[in-house]
Amino acid sequence: MNLSLERIADPEIEPLTLAEMKRHLRCYDSSMSEDDDITALIVAAREWVENYTGRALIDQTWRLMLGDFVVNDTLMRRSPITALTEQIWRITLANYGSGGLSLRRSPVIAVTKFAAIDAAGAETDIPTTQYELREPGSKWPRIVPLSGAAWSARTLKVEFRAGYADRLGSPTQDAGSVPARFKQAMKLWAEANYDRDPVMMPLLLKVAEDIVRPERVDMQLA
Repeated sequence: MNLSLERIADPEIEPLTLAEMKRHLRCYDSSMSEDDDITALIVAAREWVENYTGRALIDQTWRLMLGDFVVNDTLMRRSPITALTEQIWRITLANYGSGGLSLRRSPVIAVTKFAAIDAAGAETDIPTTQYELREPGSKWPRIVPLSGAAWSARTLKVEFRAGYADRLGSPTQDAGSVPARFKQAMKLWAEANYDRDPVMMPLLLKVAEDIVRPERVDMQLA
């Protein structure tokens, strides 16, 4: 069995503005010669934080697929994986019917699609009466079956929105909803990769990791 998790819609804003990052990097506001590079650094810093912690900072959409599925017209049955990862996947597959299907990104705002795909590739939506999203704000949000429902399919597909800032909510949430620790880690990571000082770079990266480590999702438990 395979597990695939990919972001299919990027956030429309970033947790930090260009002005905020320029102040942290001690760049002159009037100088715009590096604006494009610093903007790209903000995106890279946010993606580093998200990849390191398993958290999503700003409203974005993810697709989780579990089972045998087609990529580039090739049926994926098994990818090269470590023994530990394979064990985790087997535990997930063996227990998803009762313990829930881990979404592996959090916090979850909403599940937008949950479907079963058969061997012929036909996709069938699973009714919302058969499942429930549990603990969406925790490190391990999951979908659990309701009323004895069982999901028997060659492939399960889940699409969901995740992030601290709900961009479709009322009122619409902005970067102010993102916890400060994530923003500070972004700043330090960006500073390390902006200056690239051989002495300070590893120190800044370590502090950035230390700041967000408490929020990191242990995939062995997810």
